[in-house]
Amino acid sequence: MDKTDILIAGGGAAGIIAALAASGSGAGVTVIEKMPLLGKKILATGNGKCNYTNYYQSEECYRSSSVDGSLFAWDALKKFGCMETVGLFKKYGIMPYEKDGYVYPLPGQASSVRDILERQLKNTDTVINTDERVVKAKIHISKKSRQQDGFIIETDKKQYFAKKFIIATGGKAGFVHGSDGSGYKIAKCLGHSVIPPLPALTSCILDEKFLKDWAGVRTKGTVSAFSGTGQLLCQDSGELQFVAQGISGIPVFQVSRYISAELHNKRKPYLVIDIMPLYSIEEIASELKRRRTEPVNQSAGDMLEGILNSRLALALLKKCGIPVKRRALEITDKETIKIAKSMKEWRLNPQATGGFDKAQITCGGIPVSEINGDTMQSRICGGLYFAGEIADIDGICGGYNLQWAWTSGYIAGSSAAKSCTSIS
Repeated sequence: MDKTDILIAGGGAAGIIAALAASGSGAGVTVIEKMPLLGKKILATGNGKCNYTNYYQSEECYRSSSVDGSLFAWDALKKFGCMETVGLFKKYGIMPYEKDGYVYPLPGQASSVRDILERQLKNTDTVINTDERVVKAKIHISKKSRQQDGFIIETDKKQYFAKKFIIATGGKAGFVHGSDGSGYKIAKCLGHSVIPPLPALTSCILDEKFLKDWAGVRTKGTVSAFSGTGQLLCQDSGELQFVAQGISGIPVFQVSRYISAELHNKRKPYLVIDIMPLYSIEEIASELKRRRTEPVNQSAGDMLEGILNSRLALALLKKCGIPVKRRALEITDKETIKIAKSMKEWRLNPQATGGFDKAQITCGGIPVSEINGDTMQSRICGGLYFAGEIADIDGICGGYNLQWAWTSGYIAGSSAAKSCTSIS
């Protein structure tokens, strides 16, 4: 049986930074990673450019299923946040490039971040075992003191004894990168509960007759997510992307976690999109009324030219029940108001969200009430720590989920190492 001060399950962003923090504090560390490569998911972040943090930070950038979850994350970021991340990465050799608050590595390559972090880790005494999976863990009781003195951790290859155990296995989003939800099972075996993990930062799937008409269209707009009872859950603006399965784009990603949760709880949430954010219903209706008679031979579709993309206009008219070839002169004032209102308040009923294979992140996981935010140590099982996506914290788009990985990983690794040295 191999022995180590700290065993870290998961060699992604959170696991790597936890290992660097722990080894830098003098602890012996072993990292177990199921994939053949450390930090594989890092390579996919920021469209391959790795938006690894954001200079704009606020409590609202972090979400949770728990009422106090956002505050939990915010308090942790005060200990190791954006500026600490940029400073540490510069020390490692990762020079920052900033655009609108988004921070990238200067070369614009996610591989540079992954490669440098791996090289830093290999320069320590950390044992790195890839192509190995943690499958079980249990508390070890000392025969001498009859007190817990560590953990017996079983992988698909061998057993380990570790004084401290950090679970940084990620959530369930991105199976191809190694996230399969295995950490939840291990945490349950050690006494923890798990808030159902759901896809977040993903698209919304719709069941509408006009989806093929609008597929491929992009436009600026606002999307609002409502609960089944009509409560506004979240709102965001930016480029909306209309696809054959539904609706996508960053604003949709930002609200998707709330749709996932509502659907999971058997409620009927809905979206409202505004595809004319610069104009009021009254202004749009007035312009449409003018166009109905100039020129007299135009169709309903012609009437929307210069206002909407032709494919989006076709979908909108279908929703309103107005044939695209119908003469504009025949459209009534009531129908004109209906068209204008639909541009501003187009209601959509999601049937699902994009699955874990499409989602960028997982919402749900280990409740923050079961984690000490000062150390990331379990409140249920002494010596157990959590880092990254496995906790019930998920960020908005823009580098916030990686920042949570760096923050929670650094705190967990430092705290576990300090605890090890204090009992040595």
